[in-house]
Amino acid sequence: MPPRKRPCAKRLKKKDEREQDGNETPIRVPGSSPRGKRARIRGQKKAEQQQGDDSQSSVADVYLPEHILQQIFLRMPTKPLVQLKCLSKQWNRQISDPNFMTLRSRRMIFIPSFPFYAIDTVTGDKMFKLFCPLIDPNRYYHEITIVGSFNGILLLNLKYSKTRFVDYYSTRYHMILYNPFTGKSKTVPQGSYDPAGYYVYGFGYGTTSHDLRIVRLKDKFHGKSKSFEVFSLKTWSWSRASELIGDYCIDTIYQGIFANGFLYWKAGTNTHGLPLILALDIKTMVFSEIKVPDGYWLSRLGTYNGRLCMICNQKNADIYEFRVMNEHGFGESVWMFASWFTPLIIHACTALQFCILDDGKLLMLIPSQKVIIYDMFNDSYKVVNALKSSHLAGWLQAVEYVESPISPLDICTVSI
Repeated sequence: MPPRKRPCAKRLKKKDEREQDGNETPIRVPGSSPRGKRARIRGQKKAEQQQGDDSQSSVADVYLPEHILQQIFLRMPTKPLVQLKCLSKQWNRQISDPNFMTLRSRRMIFIPSFPFYAIDTVTGDKMFKLFCPLIDPNRYYHEITIVGSFNGILLLNLKYSKTRFVDYYSTRYHMILYNPFTGKSKTVPQGSYDPAGYYVYGFGYGTTSHDLRIVRLKDKFHGKSKSFEVFSLKTWSWSRASELIGDYCIDTIYQGIFANGFLYWKAGTNTHGLPLILALDIKTMVFSEIKVPDGYWLSRLGTYNGRLCMICNQKNADIYEFRVMNEHGFGESVWMFASWFTPLIIHACTALQFCILDDGKLLMLIPSQKVIIYDMFNDSYKVVNALKSSHLAGWLQAVEYVESPISPLDICTVSI
């Protein structure tokens, strides 16, 4: 065997110094180098990601009987329910089933605001954000006009301009059919739209729901040249303009109210300024007049349990009444507002910030700039805490709708 080499003197000296200092020779740990640390971190991240994917997939893959899922989904709020559709094909199919939506029948209140918001009528005081359809980023939207609703589909008229400043002659409108539950929308063509005209709209049907129509009244020169046009969703086209004969001054702030095959607009006479209701039979396209009770001013039209109703006030007196239309016109007062509520409704009427809901409630803006839901028959109200007047894009003309999976493209192929 070859002789062993003796350690170098310098090496022995350094070893003795380390032993005196109490330091041992560092041991090299695998992965302690910069390259090894990076590899270890990548491995940990990959393991955490795989663990998260496994946990998410396990939630969607857990089998539950459909009747149990249905009871869970029926009690869920709208926003998380829509999110669950993206988690499982089975859940998406069950939530999108029209029979399930019929059982759910959750009534919502759409608010005219940017972005879009809705109020859940189950709670009455909670508001949530809706998915907003694609809107042209080159347009500055200023106002939302709610024309009407049918089978969970809303007809909205969006006012916009090319600049941030609202110029009367540069103002345009973008009309869409919009489903708040699915977030899908479809643009409605404007037809022979005149930017210099004053328009008011209505949305409804005659005998069957398969022939939905949009009615547009035009008052170009304040009573000197009135006309109306009809857009059929069945043929997807506008009709030629027809002359509207009569001494009418139509209120262009409020849109038409649909009830029992008729559209109703708040109007008056140009000659005497007397309040009246302009009615249109959608089936025959014939206009008629409904007189307001003598000694009263008409404040607002709406529906109550599917029938036309109105809030009117006595002339020369701050007394407001709620009346419902019957076969012979508007009968006696159904409800007379309490004295404590009179200042609130006077403010709402003056500011044009209230509307009638179908269950006998009022959605209105009170002087403290809070939005409330007032129950006329129980003489009580709830404050919608999340909604502020600054959120509103236009007048407070909300509309009720029932959630539905129907696409705006198929609105005319689905019966009530």
